[in-house]
Amino acid sequence: MPQVKPNLLPPNQTSLEDAQAGICSARDELSRWVYNEGLNYFTSRIRTEPLLGPEEAQDLAGESLLEFQKALPRIRTLPRYVRRMFRNNLIRHLTRKRARRNRECLGQDQFEEFDFIDSIRDSQPQEAIEWSDKEAYRIYYSRRCLSEADPIMKTIWLYRLADEPLGYRQIGEIMGMEEAALRMRVARFCKGVRLAVKRKERRRVSQGHGSHGMK
Repeated sequence: MPQVKPNLLPPNQTSLEDAQAGICSARDELSRWVYNEGLNYFTSRIRTEPLLGPEEAQDLAGESLLEFQKALPRIRTLPRYVRRMFRNNLIRHLTRKRARRNRECLGQDQFEEFDFIDSIRDSQPQEAIEWSDKEAYRIYYSRRCLSEADPIMKTIWLYRLADEPLGYRQIGEIMGMEEAALRMRVARFCKGVRLAVKRKERRRVSQGHGSHGMK
């Protein structure tokens, strides 16, 4: 558990203005205060957030300090900005961890709730799960569909299935595509895979196939 330091008194407006003017002592004072406040904030959330650990609390405090230093010239109200920054960084971190966990622990009841092509992500945690026959076939067929997709779709899912997934807007900027068009393209692809899987499953059931012979 990171060592929580006593709360330091927040710097006053003069300290903020001095730091923005380039006075080193003021910048150092602000940096110490921001890191200390961040460490206390993230550490205090560990007990209520199962996905947040001690090392991550320290990492988030350091990342928040870097973000603060970059934004320093634009900050007007120090306490308000810092509180919002900590909250947003925590939400972003937990959202990414939940998305990663959902991909690695996708169960049958969850399958339809996600763009289920997410399940094709090839990872050791995923392989360790004992899948049912139905889940195993869906994952197998989803992977096959993606392997046979066009280069643009493969690139989109490369970004979507990264350790830190990119949003559609970011992917669109990288690939030079409109976000709406990109979302529509992905939605059509996922729908097509879902329908194909359902047809395959019905056919396999009618033919009495078990967990073998995935074709």
